[in-house]
Amino acid sequence: MKRSALVLITALLVGTSVGFLAHDGAARQQTSSPRVAAPARHLPQLTRPKRPRIAPSPAPTGPSTISIPRLHLESRVFPADKLNSGPAWWPVTGRPGGGDTVAVAGHRTTHTHPFYYLDRLRRGDAITIGFRGRAYRYRVVASRVLPATDLHMADAVGHERLVLTACTPRGSAAFRLVVEARPTF
Repeated sequence: MKRSALVLITALLVGTSVGFLAHDGAARQQTSSPRVAAPARHLPQLTRPKRPRIAPSPAPTGPSTISIPRLHLESRVFPADKLNSGPAWWPVTGRPGGGDTVAVAGHRTTHTHPFYYLDRLRRGDAITIGFRGRAYRYRVVASRVLPATDLHMADAVGHERLVLTACTPRGSAAFRLVVEARPTF
């Protein structure tokens, strides 16, 4: 097996080298007759058409925010690796306005405990996410408790939804409180 692999690799290297030499012109036969250069043909210069300049899209204005009036919560939404600073985006989920599941996690009893009262949200409660200078409004449609081992609570479902998650009961990481909200138009 090792020998056949070695033979195959050697054959590939020799074949590649011969092809390179033939393309490079080094493998040509040398003749005693002098070379005569072919007359140069005049070819028109090709130019690339100019593309119109497109103005760059404006940069996102300000940080992402979350507002939940029932909980008296006004907070910035942090990147996933900054969960200890406050509510944070789940990695690999969508963002508001994208048509996918948007997921935000927060602590209930540690660090800044932004979701301490997450269990108080009821069907119809308003949630606003500020993202890239625009406000996205959602209404709570459901709330449930799932095992902490359920890693599919924020999977894509074919439409936009907001999922807020936190450990429950308070002081334990055994389960996850999951609040689902849908966009209001």
